[in-house]
Amino acid sequence: MLTVHERKTNEVQTPRSSMRSGSALAGFVVACIMVAALNLRPALTSAATMLAEIQASLGLGDVWIGVLTTMPVLCFGAFGPLAPLLSARLGLERTIAILLICLAAGLALRAVPASLALFTGTLVAGAAIGMAGVLLPVVIRRRFPERIGLMTGLYTMILSVGGASAAGLTPLLEGAWRSWTLALACWSLLALAGGIMWSALAAAEPSSVGTAPLPRFALLLRDRLAWSVTAFMGLQAGLAFIVLGWLPTLLRDRGLDVLDAGIVTSVSILSQTATALLVPSLATRRASPRLLVLLVLLATGTGFLGLLYAPLQSRLLWALILGLGQGGLFGLALLFISLRSPTAEVTGMLSGMSQSIGYLGASLCPFAVSMLRNGRDPFLGPAVIVVAITMGCIWSGLRAAAPAYVLPHLKKD
Repeated sequence: MLTVHERKTNEVQTPRSSMRSGSALAGFVVACIMVAALNLRPALTSAATMLAEIQASLGLGDVWIGVLTTMPVLCFGAFGPLAPLLSARLGLERTIAILLICLAAGLALRAVPASLALFTGTLVAGAAIGMAGVLLPVVIRRRFPERIGLMTGLYTMILSVGGASAAGLTPLLEGAWRSWTLALACWSLLALAGGIMWSALAAAEPSSVGTAPLPRFALLLRDRLAWSVTAFMGLQAGLAFIVLGWLPTLLRDRGLDVLDAGIVTSVSILSQTATALLVPSLATRRASPRLLVLLVLLATGTGFLGLLYAPLQSRLLWALILGLGQGGLFGLALLFISLRSPTAEVTGMLSGMSQSIGYLGASLCPFAVSMLRNGRDPFLGPAVIVVAITMGCIWSGLRAAAPAYVLPHLKKD
């Protein structure tokens, strides 16, 4: 028998213990999200800095190099729609754990100096990143419904850090090891660490398997706001993948060496962290989302054109401007998925639609650059493409910023 004093003591301690346990779990979830975000760009930016070495070592023509830079984006679009279906069957945490382990395997294949291994590894890595990228906004919406702006900002900031780290460190690793294959494959270790963390999270919450019934995807295809969010996601992704896939090569065309081009690209990507964190938070508070759309797109277009045509002495300034624009741009694209969704299940479906259809369209952009940069002026084609995409992004972004919901009849009171 417990005394009255013992019962009161237990009544006081149990809630405190529960609070400590809940805080520890929330902190671990944040850590898992951040590690996953770190893994969503190194597969692209590491390869972008090594394109010249890959082409020379494997004897690939310009068309195959274009395919290599386009393949990850195609995978994002082709495999993204499978993510909500897998998570409904396996659970969010378990699905993300499996995807990160697959990403590690795909990156590890790059250690083999053969074209088949490189393209197979890129296919596997692109598929894993595409599906994980669809699911992580759903985790944020479900786990942190009161802090969507802050968590989206942190997520996009860390994602930028991962891309910048790979762009800056991969050339250094290649120089130290005298092997572009090992420099690319070493990023598999980070993905493996993420897979282990998400596996631990899934094991700690076995009851989280399964989700609520998903709305019919066809309903989203008839929603104009859903198409605006999708167009904005796809067009900003086109700008992002032109930078990730081709900026180092375009800078080398201007006369920079591989290390300097990697540093400039790294500065651009790393500078995204400031606006990636700030802009989504501002958009959920008092700042006008439409004004933010205009500002970040102006910075993106101006920064890219400056890197192509302004004196090279000012390259770090233009890289900074480009990065500040793109960080806020991607943050807004992810935020609109959550803000325009009435439920977590719709968030998953809209995330799948916007990132799959959007990335399929975006995949044409780096391939177009590969075809148009070999003319008399190798920078004219990329410049025209970026200006056209920026104008379309303004149109769709202003519509996506409208304060409304997709499928508003599903909103819970």
